[in-house]
Amino acid sequence: MDKIEIIDGHDGFEREVIGTYDLDGNNVYKWELYTYDGFTSITFIDCEAGFNLEDEDDCEQLGLTEDEGIEIYDKILDFVNDNGYDFIGEEFE
Repeated sequence: MDKIEIIDGHDGFEREVIGTYDLDGNNVYKWELYTYDGFTSITFIDCEAGFNLEDEDDCEQLGLTEDEGIEIYDKILDFVNDNGYDFIGEEFE
């Protein structure tokens, strides 16, 4: 079972959240979520390299399919949103 944790972050128009994702009990990745202007990216960090979960080639380097990368992206985004780190767009400022 996947285990997601949030280490730190802030919500807002430029939302940034970092945490960890336990992929399979053996591989724990640090992740960084960044939202700007309504667009959110989530990157797994392995050593010093960053892997975009929405990029097929990056997912392959992690041993994931593109669909698995998108599924993990969605799980992390839902977890972040459910834990109070909302994106606050311009219309709410």
